[in-house]
Amino acid sequence: MFPFDTPKRIKNLSRRLIHNRAALKRDVLLVLEHLWTLPYLLSPFNSETSTKSELHWKSYNSLFDYINAGFQIAVPIYRKTYSTGTLACNPEHYTHSAESEKWFFINGIATPPAVAILNGAELARVFHRPIHLIHTPTFGGAWDFLDSVGARTLRKDGELSRPAYDLVKEALVTHDKVVLVSHSQGTIVASYIARKLLKDKKYRHLAPKLEIYCIAGVADSFRVDNQLSKQYQRGVPYVEHFVNTLDFFGRIGVLAHQDHTAGPVYCSDRKGHLLNDHYIAPLERGEYCNQQSRFFKYVDGKQPTDKDFAHHSYHAANLRDYT
Repeated sequence: MFPFDTPKRIKNLSRRLIHNRAALKRDVLLVLEHLWTLPYLLSPFNSETSTKSELHWKSYNSLFDYINAGFQIAVPIYRKTYSTGTLACNPEHYTHSAESEKWFFINGIATPPAVAILNGAELARVFHRPIHLIHTPTFGGAWDFLDSVGARTLRKDGELSRPAYDLVKEALVTHDKVVLVSHSQGTIVASYIARKLLKDKKYRHLAPKLEIYCIAGVADSFRVDNQLSKQYQRGVPYVEHFVNTLDFFGRIGVLAHQDHTAGPVYCSDRKGHLLNDHYIAPLERGEYCNQQSRFFKYVDGKQPTDKDFAHHSYHAANLRDYT
């Protein structure tokens, strides 16, 4: 059973295709332009010994988990989320009290539960904080790609975008700080959450509490609030981006849309799209930002100061509403 299984949904899809035909043409041209980097998505293989590779069977609890993960990525079946922020990956040792802050992770494309847990566990290890999973289930790799096109190019909110916003909103009410880490397709959801929060008259004042860190970003825009940003002298909500320059999805995402992207974009001349295999280790070492980003200041359970926000600058295009 697929999401587009009724005549009504097909009709809505057709309407969106017509309405967003300019954006669709733009993205088709981007894909063709950067198609040569597609073979680098999964390479290099298991290049960092300090992290658990998504591609290596020994990273998983069992061989069955590894085989099942591959099955879910290959076979297009409608699946439900494994965790709506309820499952937390805990670090082995706590070096920072997490009572005043809450961390979420939104996974990327083609991520079965076992891989999402693997990602969350590595983030918990690096930052020494519990990482709560907002799991976007995989409908199969090919279908996930089409779902990303629908969310980004056709402006169709995924079925988990609104629940994800509600989770973040509730956490902002009860915590002094909320940190949202997103990877790949998850950056589209993170962009939605930022837009939704800034439009929400009841909760907009909580936006200064939110920090968003996008890895291998696919979103084509990221909005901050002009008034709040001037008041706090930094982007509100605060956002940073990290991307490999030979990452296909990064090239058609944040790297192709920097004029519409608020927050600093930190790059590294590396290959690969996988979070554990290609991003975690250089993030932990601070290679993207010369150890200057606010995100890096959280490594090993450390706590950044108010001086560690990147200088706020953005184009006028960042202030538009891209819904």
